[in-house]
Amino acid sequence: MSRSDRRREEKERLWNEVMKRKRAYEKSDEEREGELFMNDKEQSTLETLKSADQAMEELNEILRKQQKELESLSHEANKRNQIDPSLMDMNRLEADLKKDFGVSESLTEEKKPQAKTDFDSAAVFDEIYQLADLRVIGQSEALKQLVVGFRRPYVMGVEEGKPRNVILVCGPRGAGKHKAIREIARLLYERQIFISDQVYNIDMSRYTSGAQEQVFLQDLYEALSGNGSVICFEHFESGFPSFLRMVDSLATTGSFTLSKRYVLTKGVLVENQTGLVKEAVDSLSAEGKYLVFITSEKASKVQDAFGADFMYHVLDTATFQKLDDESISKMIGLQTEDLIEKAEKNLQITLKMDDAVKEWVKFHFDKTLGSDGLDSMFYDFYVSLSHAVLNNPVNAKEEVRVYVSGEDKPVALIGGSEYILSRTKNSQEEIDAVNKELDEIVGLEEVKKYIRSLQAHIEIQQKRREQGMKAEALSKHMIFTGNPGTGKTTIARLISRYMKAIGALSQGQLVEVTRADLVAQYVGQTAPLTMSVIRSAIGGVIFIDEAYSLYRGKDDSFGLEAIDTLVKAMEDNRDDLIVILAGYKKEMAVFLEANSGLKSRFPNYINFPDYTGEELRKIACLQAKGKGYAISEDVYPKLEEYFDKVQSINAAEAGNGRLARNLVEEAILKQSERLLADPDAGMTELLEEDFDFTIKVQPPKENKTPSLDDLLKMAQNN
Repeated sequence: MSRSDRRREEKERLWNEVMKRKRAYEKSDEEREGELFMNDKEQSTLETLKSADQAMEELNEILRKQQKELESLSHEANKRNQIDPSLMDMNRLEADLKKDFGVSESLTEEKKPQAKTDFDSAAVFDEIYQLADLRVIGQSEALKQLVVGFRRPYVMGVEEGKPRNVILVCGPRGAGKHKAIREIARLLYERQIFISDQVYNIDMSRYTSGAQEQVFLQDLYEALSGNGSVICFEHFESGFPSFLRMVDSLATTGSFTLSKRYVLTKGVLVENQTGLVKEAVDSLSAEGKYLVFITSEKASKVQDAFGADFMYHVLDTATFQKLDDESISKMIGLQTEDLIEKAEKNLQITLKMDDAVKEWVKFHFDKTLGSDGLDSMFYDFYVSLSHAVLNNPVNAKEEVRVYVSGEDKPVALIGGSEYILSRTKNSQEEIDAVNKELDEIVGLEEVKKYIRSLQAHIEIQQKRREQGMKAEALSKHMIFTGNPGTGKTTIARLISRYMKAIGALSQGQLVEVTRADLVAQYVGQTAPLTMSVIRSAIGGVIFIDEAYSLYRGKDDSFGLEAIDTLVKAMEDNRDDLIVILAGYKKEMAVFLEANSGLKSRFPNYINFPDYTGEELRKIACLQAKGKGYAISEDVYPKLEEYFDKVQSINAAEAGNGRLARNLVEEAILKQSERLLADPDAGMTELLEEDFDFTIKVQPPKENKTPSLDDLLKMAQNN
């Protein structure tokens, strides 16, 4: 059988299988005979049934099923070589089906909504500005600049193949940059000037290496091909260079050519691995889109990321300002109105909020977050109210008063009971809790003193900033050195909470990692893996135990890649991330030589000394108490003598705090054997005979370990 015959047979089989009918131009004898007796009205009815919408719907169904058939046939052809791959050319087969079965090409094209083009741009955009100014508080001038940027293409026109406009939006966090863009897009959509109110956000800091190219391109393709007219790019200051060049090309030329050929598979852009493609994508275009670049940095930082040519194509810049007291008061008023409305609609209660609550919010919300801090606080109010209503049923539309209690907390009075509306502890409560836990930790007096000294320094620097004075940037990254079991992880956890309480961190979580969590096994995977850990820790602390395991020599390219990524992330997130490296002193000294930027970024060296015998005895008593036991005081001298001797031989191998824990656990096991022989004995007391004081550690091998002073001198010299 010839190729053309096989091809024709395959098309026929597909059509018959899917639709169970013959070609449009082939009619049965019965159909032809029936047509002879049709009157004009019946003929018209038949033609109506074969409407364009019906034809398009039928063809779409054919093509969907046909796609599955072709995928299956292609797979079988590769396995048995029974079907010529050329038969599977999707474009040719689809075109032939349209021709052979009498469906117009235009009927298969998706009809997209059309945006309005004939309107008075001056009047419309002036109205949009007035309405947006009611929702985005305290940014009238920035809004005016932003609205001008959106109006510009309707005045200047748009060059074919180019974006509608490239706009730069600057300003501090929480100033309302994102809200303003979303509000303008929504208002333009309501007036049918945009066909969608969707605003796409691409966070360039998410894409950290070339290995993420396909992910980046898929996200970018989705934004460029979607109905939304606005694409926002942010955190481009820390973006991966090659991806920044792509975005730069979109802004300056309107498009860029892909280095590989991609295809669309179920709407997803994937790299083409074969010549059998239905629709190839080899370039991306920003035609008809607004490209908006959002930054908290100055405009000069934007030029550092993209260059002078990019800045030349930025036609409009909107600069948002830090919120002033009047703007904050207005925003609190709007948030209060929204809360009252939601409470009435969803919770079926009528809120009566005292003015004192608004003043409380103004004083207590996180001002570093701007409007985001207010959003978070009022969200807490709403969630707390919902909990109160769920646990204390109220009558429909019952009036609920919200006021500030004598303990300086916002409360709602429901059913005669006060419900606190703040879901989190305030800063002072958390500081007091951390200080209490520090006091309960045995030993480590110098470490405790250092942690408490941080609070005073940070508070003074914050006051200097509030008064417009220059504040010294405090480097908060630390190196913990010391033997295992000296409390490094425990202190790191308290530091994360403490830093959150005093305002040095936004979240306060502790993320504990090792080399396995940061270093991948294959080329190109380490940087994304490291960045995923860093992103999870932003706002808190990354604690890397045995950090020197990241560096196994100059040939350890994966480890060096992880270190380089970590150093860059520390710089990019210096205001809201603390990195703590932990391990032995000697190995840590070698590790600091792995990257030239490491030493200068870790000015805070904290050495954790080995515990004394007395301190380990106290730890042992706490361990026993936590397990429901008590160590007889008669055993104290023997315990201290034992601990002192073990520590003097080899504290590193003994494990310090772990030595005390292990000794107590062994004593509990031996006590169980004793109690079986003497059921009348006390079940909670641990006696001397329950403890095994055998010395099991060996002296360490001789090696020269640099002192903490040596490490500090090394850091200062570099």
